Amino acid sequence: MATIRKPRHKICRSAGYCLYNDPKCPSIKRPFPPGHRPDSRRKKKSPYGEQLLEKQKLRLTYGMMEKQFYRTFEKASRMHGNKSDNFLMLLETRLMTLVYRLGLARSVFDARQLITHGHVTIDGRRMDIPSYQVKAGQVIGVAPESKALDRIKLAMEGRQNATNPVPYLEVQEDGISGKYLGMTHAGDIPTADRINIARIIEFYSK
Repeated sequence: MATIRKPRHKICRSAGYCLYNDPKCPSIKRPFPPGHRPDSRRKKKSPYGEQLLEKQKLRLTYGMMEKQFYRTFEKASRMHGNKSDNFLMLLETRLMTLVYRLGLARSVFDARQLITHGHVTIDGRRMDIPSYQVKAGQVIGVAPESKALDRIKLAMEGRQNATNPVPYLEVQEDGISGKYLGMTHAGDIPTADRINIARIIEFYSK
């Protein structure tokens, strides 16, 4: 499977915040584009430039390659209902995203690796496809022999809210698995208020 090999934090500086919740991200100290001074006046982007930036922000937030990201957009476009909500919900319900939201991984990239290495289960059965679309009622867990992994322990120690990471995930009694409860709109998704989805729709609708 193709992976993102370019510097992951370069676009964070253009966005003005870290896309990956990484405390070491350079955008924390330098929330301005590379090559700019903190007190310099930013050149206004063209409409296309603004659309492209929003698209790149969302794509990299979910750790996706362009081809896969666009296929997800096309799928959302064919669904009934609000296209923006459909798109966000499809991105959010990918297994690698929900593993990260549960706090089992420190980033979506770490979540992808956990899944491909066979450490993650769906309803007790091993699942090694990061893009798997999790369905309402399914339980995401960790394979029994993987629960002692240091990387999982470290991620769980750092998770901010062990009870309810997000409204659509319910942490189970064991504290290391969670049930996806389903979503009817995208308002509860953490990314929703930081991305201008309308500009991405415009970008792909040309």
